[in-house]
Amino acid sequence: MKKKMLLTCITVLSTLILTASMLLNSYAATENDKKELQEKINQATDELNQISDNKDDAQSELESLTNQVTDVQNEIASLEAQLSDLNSSIEVKEKEIKEQEAQIEEKDELLRKRLVALYKLGDTSYLDVLFNSEDLFDFLSRYTMIKKIAEADTNLISELEQQKKELENDKIELENSKQKVEELKANQEIKRAQLQTLQENKKAEVNKLSEEEKEKQAVIDAYNEAMVRVNQELEEAARKAQEAMQSNGGSGSAGLNFDGSFIWPCNNKIVTSRMKYRWGRWHKGIDIGASYENVYAAASGYVYNAYDKNGYGTYLMIFHGDGYVTLYGHLSSSHVSDGQYVTQGQVIATSGNSGSSTGPHLHFEIRKATSISSFFSNSALDPLDYLPGGYTLAPGA
Repeated sequence: MKKKMLLTCITVLSTLILTASMLLNSYAATENDKKELQEKINQATDELNQISDNKDDAQSELESLTNQVTDVQNEIASLEAQLSDLNSSIEVKEKEIKEQEAQIEEKDELLRKRLVALYKLGDTSYLDVLFNSEDLFDFLSRYTMIKKIAEADTNLISELEQQKKELENDKIELENSKQKVEELKANQEIKRAQLQTLQENKKAEVNKLSEEEKEKQAVIDAYNEAMVRVNQELEEAARKAQEAMQSNGGSGSAGLNFDGSFIWPCNNKIVTSRMKYRWGRWHKGIDIGASYENVYAAASGYVYNAYDKNGYGTYLMIFHGDGYVTLYGHLSSSHVSDGQYVTQGQVIATSGNSGSSTGPHLHFEIRKATSISSFFSNSALDPLDYLPGGYTLAPGA
């Protein structure tokens, strides 16, 4: 009968251990999924930030191009105004030239008529007019009049010819200026067309990056939704694992009937930092100056591996029963698997410098928690109150 009862107990015990191990293995698989999801979220977030940065750069370039297009358009408008003024000036000069040409033709006509009149007088010349004067006074009067007429005719013709020449030169200068302005305008039109092409391409790039932002954000949202589901599964698995470990109520299950005794988790017993307020927050454990050394299970229990990039780094937790849980942080590596039952003093890891750490050491915590998920929300216990003596406090610890 006793033998049968013993066999039954062994069977129940084996079942409990197997169940807890299976549940923790399931939990670990979910935790791995969570880790992978978090890495994907971080990567997608980095990519989103890069896309946003590229979009900001493209947006700045687009604004610069838009300003350049505006400047060129203003320049073209100014050149068009210059062309309009030049065309008006050319029209005025052409009108003045025509008027001067008409005056010259009129004076030419007067001269021709005068020559015709002289021709009809036959041999009569200016000298005849002078010598037929009645007296000296009449002679001088006639001489002065004839001289003035001749000089006036000559001056008038010269003046008109000079004005016409000047007007022609002004017109040529205006035409040359007009040609230069038109060339400038044509170059600016080409520049504007090129800038507008660049502007349209940059707009398309900005729009594409905006779409990439939306797509990447959708990916992140999907990852976050998956993370919610994983956390829910993780919470449920943790609850079941904890229930399985405590289901025997501490009445003899190996590793679950914890007597509350711990050993030092490493050979090095130099405490470099105690539990205290530091760096703006409460330090919830002790730091031990173990540099890439063996880490031992402080008590028997079930293992849970995890990773926290911005905190503990590579770390593991051991569930000892009666709600006691130990945490070993900033590890270089773990040597045990999730759900594995380890005995007190067994090598479980190598200390290191992973996560948010300023140098190689072992971070060690003890807490009481009713579930894995509630571990971090519960108050930490001072490990120095539970570990054997024989340690040394480093200066400033």
